Amino acid sequence: MDVIIVSKTHMNDSACVGAITGSGRFVRLLKTNGFNQDVDTKLEVGDVYTIKYTERPNKKAPHVEDILVSEMNFKSSFESIEKMVDYLKGRLNIKIWEGAPDVLFDGKLNWTERGSGFINEENGLPENSVGFWCPDRDLNMRIFYEKVRYNYPNINGWRSFPYVGYEEPVETIGAGSLVRVSLARWWDTKGKTEDRCSLQISGWYILK
Repeated sequence: MDVIIVSKTHMNDSACVGAITGSGRFVRLLKTNGFNQDVDTKLEVGDVYTIKYTERPNKKAPHVEDILVSEMNFKSSFESIEKMVDYLKGRLNIKIWEGAPDVLFDGKLNWTERGSGFINEENGLPENSVGFWCPDRDLNMRIFYEKVRYNYPNINGWRSFPYVGYEEPVETIGAGSLVRVSLARWWDTKGKTEDRCSLQISGWYILK
């Protein structure tokens, strides 16, 4: 099966690599032991690989994309990110959320007082843990506790997204840009809340 690498994000001391198959399915490329790729993986956004894989057993929604890759062979690369996006839109007809952050992940997001998004089982789970988004307002970079975040202006303050991608941060992700969003793995916020999956920005493709 051929896959297109569409995201690479930092996850502790490893790299979480997302891809799309020729049928338009979102997949997350894990090693056969269920671990993420090495932090210095050579997999890059825009690369196309032919892989052999099995489904990860005992998946926990919404992270239904997990597959265990046993063999991976480089096939080609898109000439540019723009050409990759054209292919994803034209040939695979990928779904793109448009508008305010509240539309993301089937409208099932909750928001903390500080503007961070998350899902929990109480409010229901979306179909996937990854997706594409065109925001209707600029996302502006802020540094919070030495971590990069992007803020979306909201009538009640901010919607705030931690950034976990490999690309160098930019000051502004303009309205209408194509952005990759994802939900982190389940965690219980050190026992302070119920189990949650936090909303984050994985990267971007075309900046406006």
